[in-house]
Amino acid sequence: MLTFVGNVAFRSTLAEPNEATLLRPHPHRGPPGYAGCSLGPLVLALWPRYRPLLARRTRRPAEGAKVLFVGGVPPAMSSETILQHMEQFGPATVVKRCRGYLYLKFAEPAAVAKARASPEHLVEGASLTVEPALAKKKQWYCQTDPGYPVRVRKLGTGIVHIQNMISMAMQRHLARRVLSLGRSPAGFYKPSFAGRHMKHRMHLSTFCLGHHWDTLSHEYTNVRSDSDGLPVLSLSEDLLDLACGIQHDLDQKCKKQMFPKMRPEACIVNHYTTEGSLGLHQDLDESESSLHQGLPVISLSLGCSARFLFTMNPEEEEIRSCVLKSGDIFIFGGPARLLHHGIQKVFPNTTPKKLQRDLASLTGRLNLTFRQIR
Repeated sequence: MLTFVGNVAFRSTLAEPNEATLLRPHPHRGPPGYAGCSLGPLVLALWPRYRPLLARRTRRPAEGAKVLFVGGVPPAMSSETILQHMEQFGPATVVKRCRGYLYLKFAEPAAVAKARASPEHLVEGASLTVEPALAKKKQWYCQTDPGYPVRVRKLGTGIVHIQNMISMAMQRHLARRVLSLGRSPAGFYKPSFAGRHMKHRMHLSTFCLGHHWDTLSHEYTNVRSDSDGLPVLSLSEDLLDLACGIQHDLDQKCKKQMFPKMRPEACIVNHYTTEGSLGLHQDLDESESSLHQGLPVISLSLGCSARFLFTMNPEEEEIRSCVLKSGDIFIFGGPARLLHHGIQKVFPNTTPKKLQRDLASLTGRLNLTFRQIR
């Protein structure tokens, strides 16, 4: 049973103009509203104006670079021959050799400038070209605070705890939007729980975005079938992009794909008071395909810190825990997709000072969980 882990849908019309760039389009997705069909020349013509907001790689000369690109290298020419020629400008080593080019690393940046200043590099009859190596500059989707580098804690196969990926500015923006949606007619309500998954009543209030998770039938619906029958709030593009951006940044940080790619279709927003808790449970109500692929569940915390419990087998393994602070992200998927998890305790008075005013009307802990249900 998925307990309030889903896709958060927030309408972009609620976003404040001066915060429009806090949740920006994800690099691997097209213009807003793009669904694999032609949007017409007008939209496609206007789309490039948004491209500066995209997270992407750019190439630039590295300041104080010690690495030199050498092109025009004949296949039969040895790296040692080129190195002997280039060492007239300073001590160097070959760091990479490929067909037609190689990279040299000098001991001092000045040697690169000297090599470039030389009018010609003629070696064994071949004219070599030299240029400073271009560095790949990583661009991050989620705003990060330079003073607090992103930290990824690998707590097991398919389990990660991410810290410092969500900036305080983005946390404040998300908190205001969640509270605004929570005050709407289809916002926060206190559900009743029954069925195969629950042994204890959960002390929290909730609402869903994209698809509603029925706490009685344990199914996803388009209306709040276990409450007032109102249509579920939609999942906006910017929050969908946020979940995709978290996956992008995680892969970039770890230099490999950590989880199968998940495109959120639902988000469940939970609010815990300082007395709130949630017993150990599994999220099992997504489709068989989603579970079989191990598509991850992404959980984002705002407000008070909480002790999070998790284990793959509560009857045979020790129950582990970690403290989730405001802005922390917890992801489980792949072989750990059926992880047992829950909230043991919410710690009072632990909301960051810069976030307290935004959450003054609803103290405690907010949790947004994104998932793909099909």
